[in-house]
Amino acid sequence: MSASQNMANSEILEVVALALRHSPSREIMLARRGPNESGAGEWEFPGGKVEPGETQREALVREIQEELGYSLDGEKLTLLGEHVHDYPQRRIQIFLWQLDIETKPSFTLIDHDFVDWFKLSDIKELNLTAGDKYFISLLI
Repeated sequence: MSASQNMANSEILEVVALALRHSPSREIMLARRGPNESGAGEWEFPGGKVEPGETQREALVREIQEELGYSLDGEKLTLLGEHVHDYPQRRIQIFLWQLDIETKPSFTLIDHDFVDWFKLSDIKELNLTAGDKYFISLLI
């Protein structure tokens, strides 16, 4: 059995990600994967996998707190879209949630080595993770 057949027969990993948007400037926050992470140096919408028994909102609130030390209001999250992406090791289904904020917060970086705010036109030029590229067209 080939590796692609093995992946096709495996379970899809459910992942949530955050498009945090600064409303006044319309900039989106992205995080760069740290040197010890897979995909080091790639930019992403931060987030992570949904654990058994968690809703997507609960998982995203937990992941952002763990990765960035930032507390989200899960009730204000809006689902932008979903996408299934095949990485060589696994298939993931990514759900992108958006939260609009008025003031840019500070973050405590755990898994990432940098965060920054980008205009939509600039995001297209970044080394964005393959699974997240799909979402560029959904950002408003």
